[in-house]
Amino acid sequence: MAEGGVVFLFDENSPHRLVRSLRELGEAAFHVYDVGLKQAPDQAVLRYAGERGWCCVSSDRNILHSPHERAVIKECSLGAFFFNDTIYGACKTARTVYRHWPEMKRIAHGEPRPFLYLIRETTLSRMRRKRLGG
Repeated sequence: MAEGGVVFLFDENSPHRLVRSLRELGEAAFHVYDVGLKQAPDQAVLRYAGERGWCCVSSDRNILHSPHERAVIKECSLGAFFFNDTIYGACKTARTVYRHWPEMKRIAHGEPRPFLYLIRETTLSRMRRKRLGG
């Protein structure tokens, strides 16, 4: 398991091979396919991660526009990372995750939850809490 017990759950839009490669390197990373959540609604994925104290990694920022999904993030005190719209394709996604992985683990381990971060190609940026409605 990753340092400090931090576990990451990647959504269905994330490359499964990327997540497997992280796990092969000893990281606590799972894809929704690994935990039986293939084609599960976003609320179910968020709740699954939140109830276990895991962090979620997603390329679906539409989650932030849904009051029900924002409520799950807030209720479960979930830490979530969202890819910027310019991060797409397996290679670019993998390169971006590998670049930011140490910082993502540091944030996941030490940042008060709930939190939202935007993953850009070269930076991680904290998103405003008001996106959660509070």
